[in-house]
Order: sequence, then structure tokens, then C-alpha cells
Amino acid sequence: MTWAKPKIYYDTMLGSFGSTLTASSIAAGDYSVNYLYNWIEVNSWKAANTTVPMYITYDAGAGNTKQADYLVILGHNLSTIGATIVLQYSTDNFAADINDVFTAFAPTADTVILKEFTAVAKRYWRLKITGTLSAAPYMAICVWGLKTELDYATASFDPYHQEVKANMGLSNGGYVTGIHTQYTERKLDLRFNDADATLYGKIKSWWDAHGLKNLFIAWEVTNNPNDVYLMRPDEKFSNPFTSNSAFRDISLSFTGRKE
Repeated sequence: MTWAKPKIYYDTMLGSFGSTLTASSIAAGDYSVNYLYNWIEVNSWKAANTTVPMYITYDAGAGNTKQADYLVILGHNLSTIGATIVLQYSTDNFAADINDVFTAFAPTADTVILKEFTAVAKRYWRLKITGTLSAAPYMAICVWGLKTELDYATASFDPYHQEVKANMGLSNGGYVTGIHTQYTERKLDLRFNDADATLYGKIKSWWDAHGLKNLFIAWEVTNNPNDVYLMRPDEKFSNPFTSNSAFRDISLSFTGRKE
């Protein structure tokens, strides 16, 4: 069995300088399309109706192109409402030049969606939503951009480490009198000993550009394609040189709510 290296997904063209993002339908209320790339789960874009096709359209701006090789969506109802989705690009704002980056598909669950594809650099991009929709679609996070492949971890880690956050009532005798479960938290710790400058450069670029914001992590996407987590990094960034100053020991710690 061939295992893939861990990957992180944070680099997105959405929100880039000079760009615009529009939606063909937006519900009344606080449902801005710009919520799609703020990396927060507590607000969402929502359509005003079920009229299809429906589009989330990105324009990099005159003279600009932006590159992508992944799409990721979280906090949606696309499976429940019977939607079909595809990411497209164009050179003429979809007047005549319309290209799919992957085959359109219908999500089978309202869980995280990750699609990787061959990198393309274009000015115009859009997410197309079709299908016989039973309700208006919504999404909390929907971004596309360039993935970052890390390296094989050099220390053991548990990709399914979880901790249940709950209030548990106990009697004076130690009997459980009630349990109120709040949520389940994931933890993921990755260590790369004797990492070279290439890997450290990837880590530093992510930290400098994205900081403490949420990001998506796929610890092994080839054999475990559904294990894609929205997580936030530890506040500490410290990756010291080893005794051989050409290499570093890199430790990354992430925490996130289990979907």
C-alpha cells in the first residue's frame, strides 16, 4: 500500500487583492457570499431560491490569473437537497470558453467535500450548482486554490485522536446522574525530524500568510480520502535547528471540532 504525504489546504484565491466574488442568488439577511472564505463555520452563504443553474463566480481582475488544484466545501446541505456541483474556469467570463476541472458529481453526504485536480491558472472561476433542488443551498466554507503537500511524519501520530467535551453529573456516591455532551474535539500532532529547507519553507509560508486561522488537513488522502479535517494550529510556532544547522525539527499541533 502506497501512502500519501499529509497535505494542508489554506491557500485560496478567494479574497485576493483586486478580485471579486459574486453569487447568482443570495437570501435576504446575513448570508454574504464573502463568508465562504473567512474560514469560520458560524456564518454562511445561502441562496434565496432553488433556481438552477446557480453560480458562485470569482474574477481575479483585469490582467490577473489565479491558480488552483483543489476545491473544499464544509458546512453545507448539498447532499440533502439533491445538488450536483462542478468547478469551472474560463478566459472570457464564461461567454463561450467554459471548462470543467473535474466531472460534475452529486455529494453523497453533507460532510466535508475535497476534490483535487490538475493545476490550472485562469482569470475567471465559478462553482456551478445544478440538480432538482429540494431547498435553497447553503455553505459555510467554500474555497479553491493551491494545496501544500508536506512530508511523511517521522514520529507516530493518531489521526483519530478525539476528546469529548461534556458536563457529567455525578452523585455523592460516584454514580453518573446525567451527561450533557457539548461537542467532540479532534487533535492532530505531526512531527518532522531533520526537516530540510524545502519543508520548512512550506511551513513558514503557511504560518506567515495564514497564521491562526482554520485550515483543512488531509493526513492521508489516497487511502483515507474522507479524513479531511477543519482545524486550527497551536499558537506557538517554534521549529528549532538540529545540531546540524541545515535541518530543523518541526512540530505542528492542530485542534478542531469533529464534524
